Amino acid sequence: MKLVNIADEGAKYKWQLYDLYDKAFPEQEKKPLHVMENLVADGKMEMLAMVDEDEFAGLAINLIDAEQNRALLDYYAVAPEKRNSGYGSMGLEALLKKFKNHKYIFEIETQDEKAENAEERKRRKAFYLRNGLRETGLFVNVYDTDFEILTPDGELTFWEYVDFLREVMYEEYVQILRPTLIAMKKK
Repeated sequence: MKLVNIADEGAKYKWQLYDLYDKAFPEQEKKPLHVMENLVADGKMEMLAMVDEDEFAGLAINLIDAEQNRALLDYYAVAPEKRNSGYGSMGLEALLKKFKNHKYIFEIETQDEKAENAEERKRRKAFYLRNGLRETGLFVNVYDTDFEILTPDGELTFWEYVDFLREVMYEEYVQILRPTLIAMKKK
């Protein structure tokens, strides 16, 4: 599994990545493509195609703070025809290797038995934990969505999270996102 940046060597996968992005995420969770392209141009975002033997297998879109070696997995999806074949784990392994010297942040929807996608949330968290991520005990609300924060080392404070968002997304966008601390649980 290779990760290729669509801004350069992975340009041939750009439209497959955009198509999967469009279909894989709920409308209210998607950033407009022009905002994402501006972040890419500013060096604050990286759009990666996951490729297996020159075949598009999925996408990984990261927010990047290169100066402080921090990153956040903003969007992650495996192409429908590649699901349940190990591509999710292989892609995540490649990402963790790529960002091994970064503070790498993952936002997942909180566990909520009443949610329409409660079973999907449960499977998603189990997937990330099975593949090396750890709970930070941090729960936040961003743009009216509740998230649990995971990292490879299980370490992150709310203020480190907000500082990262401010650095990458700029203050105006952070005001729109309205990050709020919901809970911090002891590990």
